[in-house]
Amino acid sequence: MKETETNSESYQTVTVTEDSNYVVYSPVSNTDANNTTDHLIVQPEAHDNAPSVADSSESDSVPEEEIGRSPNKKSIKKTAGFALFLIFNIVVLFLTAQAEFSKEAPKYQGKPFGAESILFLQGAILCLVIVLAAETIKYILMMKYLGEKKSVRVAFETAALGKYYDSLTPSGAGGQPFQIWHLHSKGYSTGASSAMPLTGFVTMQFGFVILALIVVIFNNNVISAVPLKIAAYAGIFTYTIVPFMIVLSAIAPKLSFRIVKFFTNLGHKIHIIKNPEESLAKAEKALTDYSESLKKIGKNKLLLLVLFALSVLFQVALCSIPFFVIHVFGGNLGFIQSLSMTVFVYASVTLIPTPGNSGAAEGSFYILFNQLDTSGLFWAMLLWRFLCYYSFILIGLIVYGVNAIQKLLSRKKNKSDE
Repeated sequence: MKETETNSESYQTVTVTEDSNYVVYSPVSNTDANNTTDHLIVQPEAHDNAPSVADSSESDSVPEEEIGRSPNKKSIKKTAGFALFLIFNIVVLFLTAQAEFSKEAPKYQGKPFGAESILFLQGAILCLVIVLAAETIKYILMMKYLGEKKSVRVAFETAALGKYYDSLTPSGAGGQPFQIWHLHSKGYSTGASSAMPLTGFVTMQFGFVILALIVVIFNNNVISAVPLKIAAYAGIFTYTIVPFMIVLSAIAPKLSFRIVKFFTNLGHKIHIIKNPEESLAKAEKALTDYSESLKKIGKNKLLLLVLFALSVLFQVALCSIPFFVIHVFGGNLGFIQSLSMTVFVYASVTLIPTPGNSGAAEGSFYILFNQLDTSGLFWAMLLWRFLCYYSFILIGLIVYGVNAIQKLLSRKKNKSDE
């Protein structure tokens, strides 16, 4: 992030649009949640000289004729970007599906489907609805607190796109930059667009840590496989590091940066990190961004408590899905036992750097939920993966498709009006 002095006031530059030639300028000193829109403007990026800043009352968009770029080149660039994005999605989906469906599917010979199976299937789908609803409500509450326009649709889209990109990126983490871009493209201020996804991520991490610690303390003996238990402990520890360091950076920034520097240098010495200076700068910036966002939302203690509660609800609903899918195929497993085992599954695959933790998630599921016959377990795993993984990708694609169609219709309408 770079800074420039303009009109005797310091401004920070944040790239948030599809076109990298656009930058957003907002005062560095402006950190108040209710004033994040002050002096927000969007301009074409200048060369090495400091950009000229318009009056704060101007619109945060620039007419295309003032951009100085050919509309044809811009259209080509957007088309090429969309094509690459589509190819990336197809490749990730193909590799993940190939890893999961490469084996020959056994013929199902379990309990016949009936009214009870349908009831449990509805329960599994309800869990998915609760997952998305909990995350959507979090964004609605943050929109209200930050003084932004409340939109159930934008809140849902942001939640869905977060899970969509989490499913496509390694280790299931990577949706926040896309959520920030989506919120800003919908007219939300730079500060709010950053604060909401980052706070949502931090509270979500805390939600899983809280649930995992409860399981480890009260139901640690639910699994006996030592390697899987060790992997789960390592995963829970990894989950704990991120929120701990974020909170520490907010309370004691110098201490947190020293810790980050120590581990960065250690990683360089054992040849894990190639460029320690660059890695350290990125880590410090990330910690600062997350801690500032958490402090901004954290001014309202009740709101922060509600966000944590919704995050725990999100995790409980997500980890409850295996209970229902196993019962769909005739399994007999208690809810607490199933919930605890699923927490261990998610914790044990945290460090697997594949999209959606593909491969490891299925293996852990098979190891733990082996109470079913072979055929029933296979189909239960497929249904679980669809609800917990592929459904988020499908919903994300629908969100993108609907928005793309609406933009196309809007452009045609504007042309006809002209």
